[in-house]
Amino acid sequence: MTTTPLKEKPLGRPVIRDALAHAPQSPGVYILKDASGRVLYVGKAKRLKTRLSNYARKINAPSWYRHKLETMVSLVAKLDYVVTSSEKEALILENTLIKRHRPRYNVDLRDDKSYPYFRLTRQHDFPRFSLVRKPNLKDGAKYFGPFSSAGKARQTMYMLQRIFPLRRCTDHALKNRSRPCLDYEMGRCPAPCTGQISQAEYAKLVKELEAFFAGKGDELAKRLKQRMEQAAKQERFEQAATLRDRWQALTRTLEQQQVAGTEEQDLDAVALHRAEAGLRLAHLQVRGGQLVASRMHDLSKAALAPAEAMAQALVMLYDRTQPPRMILVSHMPGDPSLVAEVLGEKAGRKVELRKPQRGDKRKLLELARLNAAQPRRAEADLEPMLARLQKKLGLEALPVHMECLDISHMGGSLTVAGLVAFAGGRPDKSGYRRYKVLDGEGGGDDYAAMAHVLGRRLTGKEPPPDLLLLDGGKGQLGMALKALEQAPPEARPALVAIAKGRAPGEPDRVYLPGRKNPASLKAGDTALLLLMRVRDEAHRFAVAYHRLLRKKALTRSILEEVPGVGPKKKAKLLKVFGSLAALKKADATQMQQRAGLDEATAARVQGFLAALDTPSPPK
Repeated sequence: MTTTPLKEKPLGRPVIRDALAHAPQSPGVYILKDASGRVLYVGKAKRLKTRLSNYARKINAPSWYRHKLETMVSLVAKLDYVVTSSEKEALILENTLIKRHRPRYNVDLRDDKSYPYFRLTRQHDFPRFSLVRKPNLKDGAKYFGPFSSAGKARQTMYMLQRIFPLRRCTDHALKNRSRPCLDYEMGRCPAPCTGQISQAEYAKLVKELEAFFAGKGDELAKRLKQRMEQAAKQERFEQAATLRDRWQALTRTLEQQQVAGTEEQDLDAVALHRAEAGLRLAHLQVRGGQLVASRMHDLSKAALAPAEAMAQALVMLYDRTQPPRMILVSHMPGDPSLVAEVLGEKAGRKVELRKPQRGDKRKLLELARLNAAQPRRAEADLEPMLARLQKKLGLEALPVHMECLDISHMGGSLTVAGLVAFAGGRPDKSGYRRYKVLDGEGGGDDYAAMAHVLGRRLTGKEPPPDLLLLDGGKGQLGMALKALEQAPPEARPALVAIAKGRAPGEPDRVYLPGRKNPASLKAGDTALLLLMRVRDEAHRFAVAYHRLLRKKALTRSILEEVPGVGPKKKAKLLKVFGSLAALKKADATQMQQRAGLDEATAARVQGFLAALDTPSPPK
């Protein structure tokens, strides 16, 4: 294992003091990096030099905050900064860099990306109601959410279709449909596509749905009951039965919690709680005087004072959703007017941050504090496990960022590789990568394929992991060491390989560079169990990708898996050669001459098809 030169460079406060000599007294953003180039922390400052000088001296703060800050400062190997024209610009840039790098010691609200939202289009005569993952606040639609559970969101969608039967189909399907679909037959859509409902009646359904999400469900239920009774008196029994079903479904659904004394306002309460391990944040949403959502975030890794954590959290919380007119906070940001201005620009109106001292709003904020003080689940502390792994494997640094590579193929055909990433002992899906290994790049040969994929991974722009795990034994480890010789010294991570036990009941074996025998890790050792978990996840990921490609190999769309081949080139190739099997028999020169491919694309197509086990065409 090669020792990188970066380990010999100074770390911690000397690095910060050197940067202070050139730092200006201007607003901007500073970036702290470790020895491998990974971003540890991103912060903003009204005056960069003054802010950075705080890191150059001993910290006098509560122990939970001081320990995290001292640990972070001790890892700093490089300090970069970007000067901005204003503190507001610095706040926006800070949020952008935090989302891009996901630093370990910043506020991390990454789960927001995966939360589902309800989307109601507004630019169409018959608005569409659907469930989406990534809201676009600039598309003119109205979004409701986010919701913490995708399963519950789908159940809610099913329920709402019975109460507010709005169309789910696309605008294209609506325009080209000649007869009602199955949703109409099941009472989930009024079939505007075939004129079964007028635009005015459809608009009433839309307004009722908006009222429901605004927390006015009780008022809506009363109106539905009145309309039902009136229809029955006028002997419009079919309409009365429809209204009755909607009223009953809505009545059963109204289980929202009423918050007394909020005067039917739309507001949020965001509160921080300081636990022994760090910070926790609670976010309560009140709409129309009703508590409609409650979400918790664990911020225990953040090396931030409460005021700084609140500022970062507020900007990130409303990155994809529109903030209400008033936000109650337990800790005011350092510059509340600046944060309110940024949020107001996103909302298109004024947003007020308030820390109430008395009254009903104070009670709501206390409710948020109470929720923040209650951990939602007991998670195992993986720091000791990582420290044990570092000691057992003799690593120079704590393996916070681990990656594992696994090769998958079937009888030497269609070779692929899966790379998974773990941060702090937990899966980090943003670091997952998939690779296709073409013929001539090691396809069909595990050792050659691993060397090829390692070369692609380590010559990229992403920093190397603290530990790179290989699924295999000494052979894979030896091939990987040779591949690392081609990478620059600063891009060479620590390497280990893990192989299955020789006999049933024997523990898996972990091989280290330069050692003949495997490391002494007994069955049940927490360090070994962590390595096995990472290896199993890489195997699952690689096999899933291989199965996906094999499934596509049964159809013509498999050609679009070749880099540089889109729908047009795919169609031309199949038109010229007639079938995938016939195309496989052609060489790169024929593809250039007959289908007009360039030399590089033709070579990739030939290499990719050579890895497929497609049947030969009939003679």
